[in-house]
Amino acid sequence: MILQERLSQQRIFLVVDDVNELDQLNALCGSREWFGQGSIIIITTRDYDLLSRLEVDYVYTMKEMDNNESLELFSWHAFKERSPIDGFAELCRDFIKYSGGLPLALQVIGSFLMTRRRKKEWKSVLEKLKLIPNEKVLEKLRISFDGLSDDDIKEIFLDISFFFIGMDQEDVTKILKDCGHYADIGISVLVQRSLVTVDRNNKIGMHDLLQDM
Repeated sequence: MILQERLSQQRIFLVVDDVNELDQLNALCGSREWFGQGSIIIITTRDYDLLSRLEVDYVYTMKEMDNNESLELFSWHAFKERSPIDGFAELCRDFIKYSGGLPLALQVIGSFLMTRRRKKEWKSVLEKLKLIPNEKVLEKLRISFDGLSDDDIKEIFLDISFFFIGMDQEDVTKILKDCGHYADIGISVLVQRSLVTVDRNNKIGMHDLLQDM
């Protein structure tokens, strides 16, 4: 009540990062009425359904970075400069292609390469990543998977990652149902958690690094 009384008369700007449970927000505030008129609250989450339950005013879906943005971010971490140093531009593009526009991967891999200035070292790292993905990147990505409380949905995620990338959603749903899975709700939850995508042509997809995980 003390928190509510103090905040209700103030206009605030609040950012709540990486929310995955409604209780996390309830512990901070009972409702948006706790804050003064004109306050702005930004919530980042992997769970679309959470935002629906909160009845937020606006949802912004983060897009993958384009090649120019990816190159700049990667260069800042690998070289402490905005652009690649001489002779490394092509190698940088190879790492960007591997990372698939994922900022986390660009930061982790770029930082790892920062002290390595020989091209043969970079090429060796790239070849290794294609066979053995970076543990720090996978550890972060796995948070979303581990956050799935339903074992059936976890099994659906694994089945999709191994067998169904690029297939029509209706066909995948039928196959999964025939295997005893609750496919309709399972795929819906995976899309809400940003673990699986369904494109305009109704094809099932997944980020390459999530599939590696």
